[in-house]
Amino acid sequence: MKTLRYLLLLILIAGCSRNTEKINPAKADIEIKPTIVNANFGGVGFDVFDHMHKASRWNYEQVFAKRWRELNPSFARVPDDCGWDFKKIDDLIWFLDVMKETNTEIYITTFRNNCLQKGKNEAEYVKHEVDNLEYIKKVKGFKNITYYCMANELSLEQWASMTKDLEFFKKIHGMFYNEINARGLDIQLLASDASPFEYWHTIDWSANNMDSITGIYGGHHYINNYDLFDNSFYNYFYKKVKAGTDLAKSKNKMFIVGEFGAKQNSNIIDSVMHDANMYNHTPLEPYMGIQVSEAIMAIINAGVYGCGYWTFSDFPFPTTSHRTNKWGLYHWEIDNYTTKPSYYCLGLLTKFFRGPSEAYEVVTSDSLIRISAIKNKETGSISVALVNRNNLPTKVNINMGALTGDKPFRKYLYDPENVPFNYFGDLQDPCGKIALKNNNLLDVVPPQSLVVYTTCYDDAAPADIKGMNVERKKDEGGRERAFLSWEASTEKDFCYYRIYRSENPEVEISPRKEVGTTVVNSFRDLSVHNMPQYYYKVIAVDQSGNTSR
Repeated sequence: MKTLRYLLLLILIAGCSRNTEKINPAKADIEIKPTIVNANFGGVGFDVFDHMHKASRWNYEQVFAKRWRELNPSFARVPDDCGWDFKKIDDLIWFLDVMKETNTEIYITTFRNNCLQKGKNEAEYVKHEVDNLEYIKKVKGFKNITYYCMANELSLEQWASMTKDLEFFKKIHGMFYNEINARGLDIQLLASDASPFEYWHTIDWSANNMDSITGIYGGHHYINNYDLFDNSFYNYFYKKVKAGTDLAKSKNKMFIVGEFGAKQNSNIIDSVMHDANMYNHTPLEPYMGIQVSEAIMAIINAGVYGCGYWTFSDFPFPTTSHRTNKWGLYHWEIDNYTTKPSYYCLGLLTKFFRGPSEAYEVVTSDSLIRISAIKNKETGSISVALVNRNNLPTKVNINMGALTGDKPFRKYLYDPENVPFNYFGDLQDPCGKIALKNNNLLDVVPPQSLVVYTTCYDDAAPADIKGMNVERKKDEGGRERAFLSWEASTEKDFCYYRIYRSENPEVEISPRKEVGTTVVNSFRDLSVHNMPQYYYKVIAVDQSGNTSR
């Protein structure tokens, strides 16, 4: 029985099992066309606020950086604060250092710009903000900052207030343009960052009135008017976003969807505003990621340059403010940083739909199949994402067209009826590999699920960990702990370490024995103290999910 329970646990964690007794009688024929809908796709990513909070090195090493590396997004929208000075930036910006390692492109926007006072301190405000940009980009080495907008969603003092004063937005935008260029900073300005679609007319206004000082266009939207199973959502969202990209193309520019998410639900609880999506902690939460994946596919297929899901992590519960944000892929410390279902869904798209890539036109015979396909311009790897909105498992036949080759595709599955979970946020393993037959990929996809097929992997396992050392010593509270250290991995595609613990010398490598993950070559086991003898094992994990022994 013990062995059976263990096998069932592995199936649950892998998330690759679903009863397929009844299958949709209609087969979906899909073709990846040679037409490139976007020759410069920058990637799927997140809005990131972690550097705005009081977060420890422990959080960075074992939570934020570990998960960022594994989800490996190539695009991020990052806020700044007009109240920053250089000392405060130094206290916070180290939290974003992992974005240098993952070569993540950064779009910065100012969230709290209330220190800008119309008619009083515009020049001083612009100089202060560009000082910050120059310091972060040149002194702190964030060369991957490429875009900036001076106001989140055209807000000044009140949300979206500048939608009624676009001439002022243009004026400040122009002052930023002149100051940034005078400093020789390679940063382009974005207009207009408006949200929701009802305010996207401001993007048209910007294109008609301030194109000469605008480097890229963009806007936001939340899925407030469509429930999770409304099959008309994809076409609606695609057409709206396509209009934005077409407008940008008419000006020889690109388009960013800097912020998007599911249906909003803001409640005031004990005088604190909880800004969250509607489906948190409900039975529908596992399905939220499927609808957001549809939005991402519409974004890719419409030719958007890059997009940022709101947000990478929750905010910590407020201690001084009266607002918190619960939109992330994982909780904050009050919930032990545990992951949400969407982590294992959207994480597949950020990991395998990286830029710089080419996005291809895809057609399908089944109107309830959503599909996107890209080819990475640096590695040549191919990734295909497919959402099956049918209520039965569906046979798919994907003609790969020009996206062909001899390398089998790894298959990753997110099934809302069988949600993967790992306490430390380890992504689910692939379900296996599928080789092409006559240039076709044949598979059966569970209902209401997401599948990613990719050649973005290698099969070479990392070298085994060497120099393992375990010391027992007391921590700051006087409790005896195990302090681990080992030689750092030198693998080029190293991602993170997993730590396992057992009462037996032969430490079992299984999710049941995993006690932590980290990106550094040391670990302090805080989960036990003053306990009998334990044994530890550390393995290295690479970007393909391969592990050392």
